[in-house]
Amino acid sequence: MNAERTVQPASLPESVRTTLESLRGRIRLYVWLHGLAVAICWLGVAFWASLIIDWFFEPVREIRALALVGVAIAVGGVILKLVIGRLRVPLADSSMALLLERRFPELGDSLLTAVELAGHPAEDEGFSEAMLEHTSHDADQRIGLVRVGAVFDPVPLRRGLMGAAGMILSISLFAVMVHGGFSIWAKRCLMLSQELWPRQTRLEVAGFPNGVAKVARGSDLEVIALADTSKPVTPNTVEVRYRTEGGSRGRRPMNREGEADPKKDPFQRYSYTFQGVLAPITFDLVGGDDRIRNLRIEVVESPTLEAMALRCVYPEYMARPERRLPVIGVMQVPVGTEVIFEGVANKDLLSVRIDSVLEEVSSAPVEIELAPDQPRRFAHDLTTVDRDTTLMFSLLDTDNIRNREPLRVAISAVADEAPELPIEMHGIGTAITPQAQLPMVGRVTDDYGVARVWFEHKIDQATPGEANLTSPEGNVTDIPIETALDVRDLKLTPGQKLQVCMKAADRYDLGKEPNVGSSQKWVLEVVTPERLRLILQARELVLRERFEAILREVTDTRETLMRIDYAAPEKPAAEGKTEENKKAKEKGDNPKKANWEGAEPGDEPGDAPTDRAASDPERLAGLRSLRCERTIQNCRKNAEETLGTSVAFDEIRLQLINNRIDSEEAKIRLGSGIAEPLRHIAEKMFPELEQRLLALRAQLDDPVAGPRNREFARQQIDAILLNMKQVLERMRAQEDYNELIEWMQKIIDEQEELAKQTKKRQDAQLHDLLED
Repeated sequence: MNAERTVQPASLPESVRTTLESLRGRIRLYVWLHGLAVAICWLGVAFWASLIIDWFFEPVREIRALALVGVAIAVGGVILKLVIGRLRVPLADSSMALLLERRFPELGDSLLTAVELAGHPAEDEGFSEAMLEHTSHDADQRIGLVRVGAVFDPVPLRRGLMGAAGMILSISLFAVMVHGGFSIWAKRCLMLSQELWPRQTRLEVAGFPNGVAKVARGSDLEVIALADTSKPVTPNTVEVRYRTEGGSRGRRPMNREGEADPKKDPFQRYSYTFQGVLAPITFDLVGGDDRIRNLRIEVVESPTLEAMALRCVYPEYMARPERRLPVIGVMQVPVGTEVIFEGVANKDLLSVRIDSVLEEVSSAPVEIELAPDQPRRFAHDLTTVDRDTTLMFSLLDTDNIRNREPLRVAISAVADEAPELPIEMHGIGTAITPQAQLPMVGRVTDDYGVARVWFEHKIDQATPGEANLTSPEGNVTDIPIETALDVRDLKLTPGQKLQVCMKAADRYDLGKEPNVGSSQKWVLEVVTPERLRLILQARELVLRERFEAILREVTDTRETLMRIDYAAPEKPAAEGKTEENKKAKEKGDNPKKANWEGAEPGDEPGDAPTDRAASDPERLAGLRSLRCERTIQNCRKNAEETLGTSVAFDEIRLQLINNRIDSEEAKIRLGSGIAEPLRHIAEKMFPELEQRLLALRAQLDDPVAGPRNREFARQQIDAILLNMKQVLERMRAQEDYNELIEWMQKIIDEQEELAKQTKKRQDAQLHDLLED
C-alpha cells in the first residue's frame, strides 16, 4: 500500500485537483511578491538613510563599509525569512484543503474528507466504497463555488508593492534629476571611494602632512585652518572637535584672524592653540559644510642634550694633559685653553644651531648638519677661550621638533692669578737693629706652578732691591717657606726705614710678563741695639703689669670659689656680724657696706647674703650655682690671658735673638724662667682646674661630694697661684736689673751731654782767643 498522503490523480475529481494546484501556486507567488517588495523597501530606506547620513556626516571608509555589509545582511535576512523560509514549508493537499474549508465553511468538510480518504481502500478506513464516491461527488459539486483569490489578504501585498514601487520611483527620479549626487553616492557607499560631496565651503589645514602633526611633550601646538574665499560661503566660525586617548571629548571655536577680502586674500585664517599637550589628540575641523577629519597630534619627546662635555687642550706652560670635562653648571676654563664642545642628543637630529655670546656681544650663529651615521653626536670647536662665552644650542630633530628654549652652556674664562704668599714674619717687631735677621714662615702657592721666589727690600726712598730665594724646576704649585733675610748685607744705619716683602712669579707666558704675587709689606725702623733693648724692656714692663692683673683675678676667683657655702650660718654669726659692724664704725667705714661685700646680684643693700640664704634653701642653692659658674668662666678667661702673656714673653725672647742682641742669661730667663712656666700654667694647670670645677658643678648640691670637690678645686687654684707668684718674682727681679741698667744709661747719657757742652765751651773760648 502506498504510504504517501497525497491523492492519486485518479482518486480525486479533476476540479478538486485543479483548485488545490491553483491555490498552491498562488501562495508561492504571494510569498515571492511580498518578500521582494519588503526587500526593495529595505533597500530604498537604506539608500535614503545612507544618502542623508553621508551627505551630512561623510563617515570614513570603514564606517561606510560596515554600513554596506549591514544593509546586505539585513536584505539577505529579509529574503531568507520572508521568501526562502516560507517557500521551504511543504504545501500538502490536506493543508490546502484545510485552508479552503476554513475560508469557505459551506464546503461542509467534504473537501477535506475527500482529500484525506483519496487513494486509500475503503476497507482500510472502515468506510464503504459508496460512501467515498458520495463524498467525492459532493466535494466536486461544491468546489465550483470556491474563489481561490478570496483566500488571500491583499492589503500587506498591496502595501509592500506600493512601497517598493515608491522606492524604485523615488530613487529613479533622484538618479535622473541629480545624476551627480547619485553618482557620488554610488562611489562612496557602494565602491567606498574617498571622493567628497560638493561643498560651498572648502577648508584647509596647515602643518599636518598626512593628517599628522608632532609636538614636543608639554609644548603648545597652534592649529591654523584656512577657508577658501573663492567658495560661495566663508564660515564665520570654524570649530575644533577633539577626542583624547583617555576618552574625553570637547569642542572649541577657533579664533578668526581679521576679515579676509575675497578680492585680495585667497584664504580666511583661523587659529586655535592646544596648550601643554601631554598625550595624543585626534580632532576634526568643522566649518560651514566642510569638515577635515581625523587630524592627529602625536606627542614626542623634545630634543635635548643628555650628555655634554668640553675637551680642553691647556696652554703649554701649564704642563697639563688634555682633559674631557663633563658640563656641570658654569664651566671654568683657564684663559688660553683650546676648547671643543661635544654633545650627545636624546634622539636623532637633523641639525644644531649654535649662537655664541662673548661678553654680552653676539656673534654669527653656526649651523651644524649631523652625519647620517651619527645622528645624535656633534662637536663644535670654540678655538682658544680668552673671554667669557655663553653657547646657546637650538636642536632640530627628525620629527621636525625644535627645543622650546635654547640650551645654555656658560664658559667662564678664568685668568691665571698671581701666586699667593700667606707669609708671616716671626720674632721681629717694628724696630730692628742693623745686624738683624728677618725670619719668614708660610707657603707660596700657584695653580699652575711657581717659577721664581725672591725678597724685595727698599731702604727709605731708594730703588727696591732683590734677593733671590728659589727658582724651582718643573711646575711646583706649593712651596713651603721657612727662611730668613739677613739685613747685615744691606749696610743699614740707625734712623733708616726698611720695607721688606716676599714676591713670587708664575710660569704664565701668554702675555708680556708673568703674574707676580706679593706677601704683605713690613715697614721696619732701624734702631741701635740699646734703643731696641729699651723698647723691649718697656714692653716687658707692660706685660708684667698685665700679668699682675691676671694674678689678682685668679685670687678673686679663689675667693668666689670659697664662698660656695654648704652650711647655713648659726645665730652667733649675727653677733659676729655686730662685732664687725663695730670695727667698721671705728675705722670710719659703712657697716652696711661691710655687710654687702661678697653679695651676689639680686641682694638688697644692708642684707647679708648668708642671712637671707639661712631662711631660703633655694636661694642658697642658686648662690652656689651662680658662684660656681662665675668661677668656671674666670678660669677659662684667665687661662687664655696667661697663654697670651706667655706668647708675648716668648716674642720678646725671639726679637732679642733675631736682632742678635741676646745673651744666654736673657734667653734662659725669658724662656725657661717666664714663657715656659706660663705656658705650663695655661695649658696644663688651668685645664685641670676646669675639670675639677666641672666635677664640682655636677655634684654641686651634694652635701658630701660638693665640699670635697670644692676642696680639690681650691688645692689646684692654690697651686696655680703659687706658680704664678714664682713667675712674677722672676719678672720683678729683672725689673730691678732693668732699672739699674736704665739708671746707668742715664748717667752715660748725662756724661756724654756734659762732654758735648764742655767741648762746645772750649771751642767757644778758643774762638774768642783767636779773635783777640
